[in-house]
Amino acid sequence: MLTLFLTLLFFLLALHAYREYWRLRTLPQIYHGEFTGELMKVGSTYIARRPAINGCSRSIIGFPGFLEDMRYFQDLYKDDAAELILVNNANYHCPFLKLGVTSDVIRLKWPENPYLIGTIEHDGFYLGLVLERLVSGREVLLHGHSRGGAVVLETGRQFPDLTRSKERPISTILEAPVLPQARLFGKSSEPMTHRILCYFMPIFFGHRRNISTERLLTLSLMRPTNALKAELLISIFSTTRRYATCVINVQSIVAWQRSMGLEVYDNFPLLTVVVGEQDTTLDNRSMLASAEQGLARNSGLRIIKTEHTNHFLSLEQPDMIRAIYSCD
Repeated sequence: MLTLFLTLLFFLLALHAYREYWRLRTLPQIYHGEFTGELMKVGSTYIARRPAINGCSRSIIGFPGFLEDMRYFQDLYKDDAAELILVNNANYHCPFLKLGVTSDVIRLKWPENPYLIGTIEHDGFYLGLVLERLVSGREVLLHGHSRGGAVVLETGRQFPDLTRSKERPISTILEAPVLPQARLFGKSSEPMTHRILCYFMPIFFGHRRNISTERLLTLSLMRPTNALKAELLISIFSTTRRYATCVINVQSIVAWQRSMGLEVYDNFPLLTVVVGEQDTTLDNRSMLASAEQGLARNSGLRIIKTEHTNHFLSLEQPDMIRAIYSCD
């Protein structure tokens, strides 16, 4: 019996050590992209800014979702004349750096972020400062995908005077968003499942850092698929600098959804919630229920249900998202 106990103890300690190896390891960057414009950094957050052209007086700010980087919005807004500002998840690799060269990155001397890196609150704080200090347009569109939708709403909670401003109207696209009082897909938000998920996540991600396209296409999140979606999502297990950040990301998503009240919908004059037909990442039913309660509070909110879509609507149906933006 003692031998069995010691064997089991050794196995558990080895498993935990292996998990900690993947959780705390600083991971090298694998994927890169091209960007024409300025690169900035504040704390562990990278920001990319492309100037407006042809005198366009509008600014677009994009915040990507969990495991995504700033490239998520590039193709969607590549032909738009507006100023484009892309904000990366904190402690994620900047996709526009080549071999770690940072000499051309502008270091921003902004106030220290009071929130823990990896939380929605942390990213919402810097998104608010971007809105306050970097945006040049007279009108602003905030586009948040998935976790980025919660970051946009959190920015309104922290900076309501900015997001309610009548001098510089702000509209939002919340694309397949993390919303208050909603849930993750399946049982992932349930306490025990959530704890298990967070514990084994570093190992799971570590074994998929170099996932092949063939294996990627077998994942439920890839249906429906296309070339652009496959090109961008091949990097989802390698965007972060540490998997410890991903664990905090997921813990923060669940905690924010459970604790955040519906009053966060009150901080924007115009909100567009766009929902996929069959989302295999977030729970559609609770997402719609939250958005409908937001609509009851804020007549400036609208809900758009899409067809033949999953979770990555800007990649699956970009023309539909562009049509929303052009009608705002």
